[in-house]
Amino acid sequence: MRGVVLYILLLFCCLKLSAQKSSVYSEMLRLQNIHHVHFLYKSDLNLSINYNGRDIKTLTLHQALDEVFRKSGINYSIHGSNILLTQGQKTVTAKPLIERYVLKGIVRDSLGEPLVNVSIYDKISHTGTLSNEQGVYTLILIKGVHVLDVSWFGQRQKSFSINIKKDTRHDLVIKGSMELGEVVVSRDLNSPLNTTQTGKLTLRPEDINTEFSLLSSPDLVKTLQRTSGVAQGTEFSGGLLVHGGSPDENLFLLDGTPVYQTNHSLGLFSAFNSDIIKNIDFYKSGFPARYSGRISSITDVRTRDGSMTEHHGSFSLGLIDGRLQFEGPIIKGRTSYNIALRRSWIDLLLLPTFAIINHSKNGGSKFRFTYAFHDFNAKVTHLLSRNNKLWLSLYSGMDNYGIKDEDAWYDYQTTTENKFRWGNLNATLAGDFQLSNRLSNNTSFIASYSYTNQSMNEDDIYYPEPDIRFRNSLDISHNKTKMLDLGIKTDFTFFPHPKHTLRFGGAFTVHWFNPQTVMQSFYFGDPSEHVDTTDVSGRTKMSSIETQLYAEDDIVLNHWINANMGTSCTFYQVSDKTFLSFDPRLSIRWHPITPLTFKISYTHMSQSIHRIASTFLDIPSDFWAPSTAVIPPVRSHQVAAGIYTQVSPGFTFSLEGYLKCSDNLLQYRHWMGLQPPAAFWEQNETQGRGKAYGIEMEVRYRMRRLTAQMAYTLSWTNRKYPELYDGWFYDQFDNRHRLNTTIRYAMTNRISVFAALILRSGNRMSFPMASAVNPRMPEDDYNHELTYIYGKPNGLSLPLYHRLDLGFNFKHTTRKGHEAIWNVSVYNAYCHLNTIYAKVRQANDGSIAAKAKGYIPIIPSVSYTIKF
Repeated sequence: MRGVVLYILLLFCCLKLSAQKSSVYSEMLRLQNIHHVHFLYKSDLNLSINYNGRDIKTLTLHQALDEVFRKSGINYSIHGSNILLTQGQKTVTAKPLIERYVLKGIVRDSLGEPLVNVSIYDKISHTGTLSNEQGVYTLILIKGVHVLDVSWFGQRQKSFSINIKKDTRHDLVIKGSMELGEVVVSRDLNSPLNTTQTGKLTLRPEDINTEFSLLSSPDLVKTLQRTSGVAQGTEFSGGLLVHGGSPDENLFLLDGTPVYQTNHSLGLFSAFNSDIIKNIDFYKSGFPARYSGRISSITDVRTRDGSMTEHHGSFSLGLIDGRLQFEGPIIKGRTSYNIALRRSWIDLLLLPTFAIINHSKNGGSKFRFTYAFHDFNAKVTHLLSRNNKLWLSLYSGMDNYGIKDEDAWYDYQTTTENKFRWGNLNATLAGDFQLSNRLSNNTSFIASYSYTNQSMNEDDIYYPEPDIRFRNSLDISHNKTKMLDLGIKTDFTFFPHPKHTLRFGGAFTVHWFNPQTVMQSFYFGDPSEHVDTTDVSGRTKMSSIETQLYAEDDIVLNHWINANMGTSCTFYQVSDKTFLSFDPRLSIRWHPITPLTFKISYTHMSQSIHRIASTFLDIPSDFWAPSTAVIPPVRSHQVAAGIYTQVSPGFTFSLEGYLKCSDNLLQYRHWMGLQPPAAFWEQNETQGRGKAYGIEMEVRYRMRRLTAQMAYTLSWTNRKYPELYDGWFYDQFDNRHRLNTTIRYAMTNRISVFAALILRSGNRMSFPMASAVNPRMPEDDYNHELTYIYGKPNGLSLPLYHRLDLGFNFKHTTRKGHEAIWNVSVYNAYCHLNTIYAKVRQANDGSIAAKAKGYIPIIPSVSYTIKF
């Protein structure tokens, strides 16, 4: 009887429990056990709602989810085995306390190198960030479980979930994306759809080290010349003409320090060794407030720290140069080094070549020519702690050119010697400090030294007897140009809120200018008589002080609109004159739907130093000078707007337009020769205005083995110098149309090819309208020289410029297991002689014509690279 009673009581309890109502949360637990899924949601989501629906045990997953969340006001989405829950219609009126915490870490590759511009995107809060120059990323997230996607330049590296309960440190290690299959993600924050700025381009070393290398040396500047909105200038030129600007309007930063001599071989190569480059950020509009000092473009080049775990490097031997790179730990896990050296070796062949030629000559005449250049980069990084580090970056670049001609004729010997040397010395000592979970700082001391040395020696000696020597004349001249920058700058980054990223800081720089320190001596006379001796020397010194303060805020206004707003304020003092430049910046991004983005930006830029040049060539004999009471800073206003879309995972399209107006541009009044004089340079300059506008279109298509890009620019560039011409006229490099098409294709894992077609309208030149015969002097019946009469400057367009560049990589593995690459490149593959300049001639019938001259033929090259 007792057992029957207990059985009835137990049955009653079970019936009572079964009659109790379950909750949404309890049904979620049942779904996890039945279907082996995981629910991800914010901590403030109300899951205690009563559930009165059907029994989910006999339902499919989709049916069960619909039944559980049908009346709860909660939306769900399925991602594999993860189910994301988001709040739909509010079920509670009380606003819960939102707890936010900082998720921070460093993104490194497998060798411990910090990676820049890695995208970290949270699927729960729909927020993301990019790792900075030190590889550090920071996100402010609500308490709870979050799912983060990590991608690098459009390819997913990993996806992971993390439960945020407090401020959390989570470092990431990812592998190189070039080894992965095609996994393109839509939330890559490097994509133009997701960046706030217009006109920003981010490049990795892989984008520079393509299968094509001019004379076997990969080149940063020539890679940028293939982008939209950028013009090359003349053939082989190493300058950038961005949005109608000139080469001196571009700021090149190497680890935060400005580089002034950016080219080797008069523009044939750039001064940046791709073996040590980690990341390049290139801006042509939409400049953030933290950048200032130039009005056309900013190129921020960052070098690699070096591996903290193992020693390795590479060696490359090309047609005219060789490269060597080493990196590894000094103290494993704490201190690393990275060293890269590039040097031309053509002078090593010229020395024995001219020695053989001169040995075969008779009469004692000799001729020698030598040329060499080098780049040296070194970086040492020391980790003070997990969050703080110190690093030192050094750079040295130099070109050395020399000619010596000894001409012997009977008892006379004439020796002419010319030497030309130019280069840079740069140093950056910096520290990266994590002051708190939301505040970080970078402070750096910078030094930049740029120099040019020229010397000429012409000696005329008479030997009446073998042991007797008389000097008839001696002409010696030396010319030195120097510029030195010393400064300190500090940058703070603060994360007050998930929707705000504040950057602020300042810089203090002292500029010393020493253009054209000249010394010249001249000796002439008969050895038997008194001689004349002339000594001339001159020295020009200038200095200025530049102080910059800036602040900018990258703000998320809502789910569709982002903005980057800020200002830079610069005080520039030279002599007793002080200039104040207030440069506001604003960029807005509107992202209405996933595959479409609209942007607009306004930037005001100022430039207080000027490169004084009397020709359009970017040659080392030009010098830099500060703004003065007579020459004010150059200023520009630029408005840019664009449409960006991603039609498919591998296909992106962008269309940008820009309008740029510049004031206080400098131009020489008269032709001054190749080397402008430093003395009284202000009196030789005239000031004018510039106006440039255009449309840029870029199409990119990327698959696993194929990458194709097309960049087209339709632009107008105008100048107005009232002292030279009454009205607006076209700039010399006003190329109406520019089209650059590149294709990279990996035929196999060992063979890849590259092709680039460059097509643009010809440069412009001034063409005479008529000619007149010079007045004849009295008793001069043979003077029939013509003087051409010019009208509007740059009125004639030169022939169309076009060429095809090809490159091939052949990879193999050595017996010791090292990767080796043979590269074959062909510049101007179909040997089209593009116009460099035009000669004007008048025919007998009085008509005037111009004949185009081109000299650069097909140029093949080969190189061999081994990585160890």
